[in-house]
Amino acid sequence: MTGSVAVEEKGPQPVTRSVRRRPAAQEVVEAENTRFFLARPGPDGGTPQLDREMTTEGEAMIESLKSGLSYYSVVEWRAAADFAGKNPQVKKEAVKKQE
Repeated sequence: MTGSVAVEEKGPQPVTRSVRRRPAAQEVVEAENTRFFLARPGPDGGTPQLDREMTTEGEAMIESLKSGLSYYSVVEWRAAADFAGKNPQVKKEAVKKQE
């Protein structure tokens, strides 16, 4: 007797794709809401300490390069309630910089 092996043919397998999620409009931070600060000189690590504020990120990058210090970008947020749908939600809103 000869043994026979049953081979099950498989059809095309579904392709798994990663879903790219676009950031919600509230998650996109506009440059006008971002503030840039040089780090205060001192020990590394720990609590960030802010020093001079720069007007643009480019200026902060150049000053960081010249001084060897890090720079921080800061965005201020405020929580807001959204009662538009059946389920109330808490959303975040960027606070605009006051001139």
